[in-house]
Amino acid sequence: MESPILQGLNPAQRAAVEAYDSASLIIAGAGSGKTRVLTSRIAYMIEQKVDPKNILALTFTNKAAEQMRERIRQMVPGRKSRELFMGTFHSIFARILRTDAERIGFPANFTIYDASDAKNLIKTIVKELNLADDKYKPNTIASRISQAKNALVTPGAYLANSAHATEDRRAQIPEFGNIYNLYCQRCKHNGAMDFDDLLLQTNILLRDCPDVLERYQEQFKYILVDEYQDTNYAQYIIVRRLSQHHGKVCVVGDDAQSIYSFRGAKIENILSFQRDYPEAKVFKLEQNYRSTRTIVEAANSVIVHNSRRMEKRCFSEGDEGEKIRVLKAYTDREEAELVVQDLRDKVRATGDAWNEAAILYRTNNQSQALEESLRRRGIPYRIYKGASFYDRKEIKDMLAYIRLVVNPRDDEAFRRIVNYPARGIGDTTVLRIAQLAAERGVSMWEAVDALVAEPVSDPVQRTIVRKVAEFVALIRSLSLEREQKGLYDFGMEVASRSGILALFRRENSPEATSALDNIEELLNSMQLFKEQRDAEIRGGEELGEATVEEWLQSVTLTTDMDKKEDAGDDDKVTLMTVHSAKGLEFKYVYIVGMEENLFPSQRAAESPEGFEEERRLFYVALTRAKCSAVLSYAEMRFKWGNMEFSRPSCFLREI
Repeated sequence: MESPILQGLNPAQRAAVEAYDSASLIIAGAGSGKTRVLTSRIAYMIEQKVDPKNILALTFTNKAAEQMRERIRQMVPGRKSRELFMGTFHSIFARILRTDAERIGFPANFTIYDASDAKNLIKTIVKELNLADDKYKPNTIASRISQAKNALVTPGAYLANSAHATEDRRAQIPEFGNIYNLYCQRCKHNGAMDFDDLLLQTNILLRDCPDVLERYQEQFKYILVDEYQDTNYAQYIIVRRLSQHHGKVCVVGDDAQSIYSFRGAKIENILSFQRDYPEAKVFKLEQNYRSTRTIVEAANSVIVHNSRRMEKRCFSEGDEGEKIRVLKAYTDREEAELVVQDLRDKVRATGDAWNEAAILYRTNNQSQALEESLRRRGIPYRIYKGASFYDRKEIKDMLAYIRLVVNPRDDEAFRRIVNYPARGIGDTTVLRIAQLAAERGVSMWEAVDALVAEPVSDPVQRTIVRKVAEFVALIRSLSLEREQKGLYDFGMEVASRSGILALFRRENSPEATSALDNIEELLNSMQLFKEQRDAEIRGGEELGEATVEEWLQSVTLTTDMDKKEDAGDDDKVTLMTVHSAKGLEFKYVYIVGMEENLFPSQRAAESPEGFEEERRLFYVALTRAKCSAVLSYAEMRFKWGNMEFSRPSCFLREI
């Protein structure tokens, strides 16, 4: 009897599913059913009696992991699919670290810092070192630290390398190495890891604790990686280490869609897979089920100009579809008018919904002219910026309270809420607390907690005690509540006893109402997490009551890629950058600003690698379209307040 899992797969997909017992490279063109192949392969393995506990499946977004788990659940009867180790790189390795963090000097309940926590910590360090904050900008420093960690360069190795020192001097940030070093020390002292640490520290754990490495090598007999072209060096090394003995690694990806080098992604990982795993079988999914023949052939004709790529020829058996059109405008304002007019006529003629259309651009600032044009015509639109629910102030404040209760060493959380809602604790007091903590070698919370408990004669310290006594009592009682209450009730206690709810209820403004709605949404997510958790098994065992730490981790690890959920939920035209559009599809796609020095961008065109990545980016943009693609450019565009002439993009000629 043929397995029902294999039914409906095309020959290439089927071959990729059946060859689960060897290393495999699955090159999946845009719209070629990659997720289906990956889920079918895992379901087929379970059907062939592979123990789900021995399968590790790594994705880049929680959404992808959830969808895959759900599909596998439908293909494999019983509760087997729940035992899979499946999730994002960061969430799976955070779980591994929780078990063994103490082995590398971190507490098991370490906090995970998001981008804004990291930047606040950098600001503090730059200030302490008396450095110029216009030279040492938090964004620049943070992204440099991230690059170092993704390349597995620790502060010690960084400071010992004279080439780095030369480069930092050239970039006019000679103190970067010291900032990086202090930043890592401070994170460890605060019992915190940032996003990149989840990969760097996992590498350190597997390198320095052979018994831990062996345990996971034993357990994960099959490793599958989605979107392999987006992996960085740190991710690559973890996969290599874990698969050292069996080499049963299956990677799925498309080198033509590798567009995240600015985040440390290395296209070499997929290009050299066969060198790393000489036994690997290669499968090519070349049939595109998403787009018309015209769009697929146009995309092919562009990408073939790249020298660093894998040989594949995508095709579509769909309709030929309409020709790709190019709109030429005199200025960027006129370009916006032409695009919006065309889009309106298209939607009216077909009777489709607005959310079937997307306008893609290379840089965020291009959206402004388009927005004006859409507003004038009364067309509903939404700008997809990926600004997340969790970036809102009231949510960050709530999370900071919860973080401090879970990990009293978290100085960033302490600074954020010690005077929120206002308790008369000014910057001077906070500075004194920081000094006291430094003198005693403890965290800021531990310093005030001890201070309140001991008899104090020093007048400065007495003032501190008077101001923080109430705050200390609050955090202590919330710690007790956490032990005794369920997830939702604990969240409710934090919201009400901290005074955050009362603050917004008194205010009575639209902003305050919106903030209250957001806090309610956060508390609901705690309840939902508890209910989902009650129904789950992992690694074959029931999981017990959902804890605050687990919920906090799931919140912190919602990646920016996950925030695409709502792109296209409501009936509005979507405006977004090409980078944000990866993984999405729309019936009608408009790609604007097809000009030299804009797309391809000026900076990228300076190196051959950068130029090829721009071409891949254009390939991604084009393959988002199901039915029609319209490209536009302007002969003149405002740049820094001046009207400048521009030439049409070389990519237009390549189609």
